[in-house]
Amino acid sequence: MAISCTVMRSGALRAVAHCGRFVLDAPRILVLSALMTMCGVFTLAGCYLSRTIDQATASDVNNRTFTFTNGAVFHSALTNVSTALAFSNNAQNFTLCSGSDTATGTNRFGSCILTVTDSSYDADAGPQKNDIITLEPCDFDSDTDMLMVSNRNLTATSAAATTTTGTDCNTTTQTTATQVDKQKFTFTNGEVFHAALQGFQTALTFSNKAQNFTLTTVGTVSGTASGTSSVAGSCTLTVTNSDYRPGPQINAVITLNPCTFNSTNNTLTVTNLGVTVTSAPGVF
Repeated sequence: MAISCTVMRSGALRAVAHCGRFVLDAPRILVLSALMTMCGVFTLAGCYLSRTIDQATASDVNNRTFTFTNGAVFHSALTNVSTALAFSNNAQNFTLCSGSDTATGTNRFGSCILTVTDSSYDADAGPQKNDIITLEPCDFDSDTDMLMVSNRNLTATSAAATTTTGTDCNTTTQTTATQVDKQKFTFTNGEVFHAALQGFQTALTFSNKAQNFTLTTVGTVSGTASGTSSVAGSCTLTVTNSDYRPGPQINAVITLNPCTFNSTNNTLTVTNLGVTVTSAPGVF
């Protein structure tokens, strides 16, 4: 006669069975852990590879000018003074300027180490001959074209770089809406806005956070045009109203590129139609 037998698993046997499954799953867990570690490594590598801020090099800064609203990072006398740093000769030379004063000399990398060989700054008014200005770090952001420097326990970030030639240096920056809003800039030659305005004094006024503009010409050729404006490095003027005859007409788009602002003398320099002109100081 067959004897029926029911085998009951004890709690201990169930634990052993569960442990057995864990042992079988252990390699899978190890593989998953390794994959997660590798993903982390690649993620970090990706962050590094996509990094846009690093120690400035000659190719980053050569024939470029970087303007700082506060020159204290270069000399204590330049506190709250707009100051520009320009590089030339494959960035082996520099020019530092604020207003009509300049200091020139040599630059070497490691950070940016500026050795002054000549200066027009009065004593105690700016860098002097034989001064060494060590900017450490001296980092360039390839996304924004800005230079970040530290010295004298201060850190400063420039405006976006502007292109210069040789030892030229000025505190001109790519124009922003804040710089020109509610100001009128008068140009002796309006040709930069329209060929018919050649030789005629023309004023460009910005309003409404520089989202609107008005163009006014006086003289034998006179008129007014207004419309919308976009200010972001270049200045784009779209005419929506005009009584010029001749001159800018409705729907005309005037692209001033570059459109640069000099914070030292509050002037605007614009280029269009092969013409470059600089305004008188802006007035509110």
